[in-house]
Amino acid sequence: MQDDDDSEMRALEAVIEMKGELKAYLRMIDRSDAPIPTEELQKAAGIRDLVGLSRELERQAQGEPFNELIVGHADMLKQSAIAKLSASSALSDLAPIQAASAPPQSPAQKSVVSRADILHRNTEAQELSDEWDMPRDAQGKLIPAFELDRRTVRRSKSVQPKLSDVIPTYIAGRRLSGGANIARDLATAESRLALFIELIGDHRVDTYVPADLQAFVNLMQYWPGDNNQRDPDLTPWQVIENNRDLHLKPLAKTTFKDGYLAVIKAAIRSAIAGGGFTDPFGGAKIRIPKTAESPRRATPIGASKMNNLFKTGIESGLIEDIMLPLLGHLTSRRLGLLIHLRGNDIREQFSNIWVGQVTRLTHINGIWTTVPVKTEDSERYFVLHDFLKEIGFIDWATRQGSNFLFPNIMNLKDPSKSGSSYMQRLFKRAGIKPKAREESGGRREVFHSLRSGNIQDMRESGVDPRERRVQAGHSAGIDEHDLYGFDVATEKEARKLKVLPLDPEIDYSIFRGLDFEAIANRRRVAGPPKRK
Repeated sequence: MQDDDDSEMRALEAVIEMKGELKAYLRMIDRSDAPIPTEELQKAAGIRDLVGLSRELERQAQGEPFNELIVGHADMLKQSAIAKLSASSALSDLAPIQAASAPPQSPAQKSVVSRADILHRNTEAQELSDEWDMPRDAQGKLIPAFELDRRTVRRSKSVQPKLSDVIPTYIAGRRLSGGANIARDLATAESRLALFIELIGDHRVDTYVPADLQAFVNLMQYWPGDNNQRDPDLTPWQVIENNRDLHLKPLAKTTFKDGYLAVIKAAIRSAIAGGGFTDPFGGAKIRIPKTAESPRRATPIGASKMNNLFKTGIESGLIEDIMLPLLGHLTSRRLGLLIHLRGNDIREQFSNIWVGQVTRLTHINGIWTTVPVKTEDSERYFVLHDFLKEIGFIDWATRQGSNFLFPNIMNLKDPSKSGSSYMQRLFKRAGIKPKAREESGGRREVFHSLRSGNIQDMRESGVDPRERRVQAGHSAGIDEHDLYGFDVATEKEARKLKVLPLDPEIDYSIFRGLDFEAIANRRRVAGPPKRK
């Protein structure tokens, strides 16, 4: 024996192989006519498998060409060989055979390839033994495809680009859609796609399968939902491992579906037109973990709280705190749309019927740009209640021309995000906040409650369902019949909407006599607003 590092292993292999050969010769001499027992055949096969496996692992360690299929299944092959040799004394002194070093993996992420994986991906045909039909764990149970390490699962040969090469084109296409928050949205999309590649691997876009999405979701169930709670010095794998006990609140269900999964699917599908392949996720159902919080529903705001909200807004002396809650209450439109209103967006559509309309494409400071209107249905005009005319708001608003009606918000870097934060603070100052245990129960009273409340008011006032949907900016119809006719409020419908009964328990009189010109000139300062 030599003194090099691998001498002992090579010597042991030689002894095993020699012993097997000598036994075979002995049988030929002593029992040339006797059949070889099945047990002996199994032992010989076990020895042969161990020797072959050891040789491939040594070649890998030396940087020489090796059989990836054998090395990739080292643990499984070793267990199979040991089972064949369970009665053989030749294994009594065998040291465990170790594969080349690899990143630590959880038991559910072992790099195992099933026959189904190989056949589905059209890899090079190789004869597989029955033990390789389906990947199994140490207890012999089948390992689902979504529990494998998707970074190393074999995939079909493909001429399509990898996901990392598709992402720049996908991002460029989204940038063309513009929008006030496009830079932030694209940065978020890129970070989520990078995370997907880190956990699942950078593969050819047409070789991804639904199991990749499910594996991603299963890992991400431990991803902290709050960006500020993630340690920036940890790798994504470390972040996930650190929160397996869920001491940090995980992602919500909507974030999974509309955030991460939506952008991953969109990026991969964006290459379909140029690549000519089919949607790899078509019809797939991805299971979201039970730990993902369901969407929190807006609850109605009672009359007493509405009075407090309106009073608190007027006391602040700021145009956005005064008028945004009232507009949301009377129009049922989203906050993100209302804060983008300009003077030119308000007009007299019919005689004594005023409407507001924010379109995606708008002309601001000599430049055509887009605003974050949620849907095309949201771009339809909505009827303004006569009360807004009575208090002088419409007259003041139309005099503003191309200026924004809520400049304190629109002059900020991210108006939609800041507007939401301002309204949350206003609600809190007005005493409208979740009660004990309500926050985790999925119910809350927020600005969106105003939208839902107005829709309910229209319902109780007998407004036709189609008219309610049009006014709220929803799709005009739920079936083919409803889609016929105009997709905006007609004059007859608008005359009913502009005089809807106001809640007698709410004190609207506090809005009368306001000097909107003076109020609009007040600027928001740091810290809590001064009460008037």
